Amino acid sequence: MKLFGFIALACLCLTQMVATEKLINCYWGTWANYRPGDGKFEPSNINPHLCTHISYTFFGIREDGEFQSLDTWLDMDDGLGFISKTIALKQQNPKLKVLAVVGGWNEGSIKYSAMAADPAKRAKFVSSSLAFIQEHGFDGLDLDWEYPAQRGGADADRENFVTLLKEIKETYDKYGLELGIAVGASEASAILSYDIPAISQHLTFINVMTYDFHMALDGYLGLNAPLPEVQQSIDYWLSAGAPPEKLILGIGFYGHSYQMSDSSQNWPGASCIGPGSAGAYTRENGFLGYHEICQNNWATVFDEETSSPYAFQGDQWIGYDNPASIELKMQLVESRNLGGAMMWSIETDDFRGLCGESYPLLKTMNRAMGKEVNDEGSNGNGNDGGNDNGNDGGNGNGNDGGNDNGNDGGNGNGNGGGSNDDCTSDGTFLHSSDCRFYYQCVGGIRYDFDCGEQLHFDPSTNICNWPSEANCPY
Repeated sequence: MKLFGFIALACLCLTQMVATEKLINCYWGTWANYRPGDGKFEPSNINPHLCTHISYTFFGIREDGEFQSLDTWLDMDDGLGFISKTIALKQQNPKLKVLAVVGGWNEGSIKYSAMAADPAKRAKFVSSSLAFIQEHGFDGLDLDWEYPAQRGGADADRENFVTLLKEIKETYDKYGLELGIAVGASEASAILSYDIPAISQHLTFINVMTYDFHMALDGYLGLNAPLPEVQQSIDYWLSAGAPPEKLILGIGFYGHSYQMSDSSQNWPGASCIGPGSAGAYTRENGFLGYHEICQNNWATVFDEETSSPYAFQGDQWIGYDNPASIELKMQLVESRNLGGAMMWSIETDDFRGLCGESYPLLKTMNRAMGKEVNDEGSNGNGNDGGNDNGNDGGNGNGNDGGNDNGNDGGNGNGNGGGSNDDCTSDGTFLHSSDCRFYYQCVGGIRYDFDCGEQLHFDPSTNICNWPSEANCPY
């Protein structure tokens, strides 16, 4: 009898441990396959042990509500077969879930508003999405409607969205499929789009897009995801009735870049002319992936007030997240007892390890959750061998790991963490013997940074600067 009781208790504890495992939802912009050189990203670049979920983006809908592929050549087996190759990652990690993501910014809101308002179109969407998911082996759906009752949508979207989610869930539950959504983070947006208690009833989880708080359209230099604004958004969702275990904290693996009006005024809030120059891989003005940022030889500052880094050189400026700021954001997952964290998006991490260890941002998230980190299942280059740089014979633009500003050395950014050496207190500190290096201590964890070959760390200002202007004692 005592043995039976012990076994029952052990099983209960194990069930609770499994039930409370935190999610790490890895959004993947599959169009990164078309990026040049080291920016090219394929299913074989994914380390399936670093994610609990892979969210495959994006699918769309037709005018009648039918679910559809937006790039059949990329997705299907008669082309590149990315869907089947992604599903096959579950052979390496049987616990991995792969979700089909429908919507996104470019899909807009109008078609989704019309679909949610029409019972026949809703039924078409539910049945066609289910058929697609079952045919290809997905584990569920992520509905990324940006945004109900906005961008050409109708006031009734807020109520119709609840109805749509209810009908999806009733069907998907029969097959054990998951249902998530991605939502605008701020209170101002959420009030317009979501009946939070009602939608929460029908969802496995809610991905809160706690980034894109500032960009060049604002007219001033701004940080992508300042911690106070991230916390304010999460706290709003909680206060509005979202169950904490269903909320998934969003983290950006990229930054918004700016062209400064005056390069001597290089702090958050200073005026800007417009978006910054495009990166070598992402090739979009006003946007740089972390794998581009970490190769820049720019002066770097960690803003203590917002717990966010920014960097600048010439008239270019960027606000982003690095391992140290992500470590601080991950503390929200624990302090608010959230269901986990997600990132947008996995292919803009330094997945090849060009600046140090591979996947430094994603591994920071895993370590913060106490998860084991390893490199099993990914060779970092999308090939069946070769070297760590994964260069498939050149990238067509002569970029050897530099950037559009012509820099080819240093990174000014962190290469991950894990050590607790010399971290008796939090803060930013100069390396013990080399002016080029410094480190940050966050929660007792040390994150090492490299200013680059031509710069020194200035401990009086906590930025990388020219050696003649840095007050380095060595």
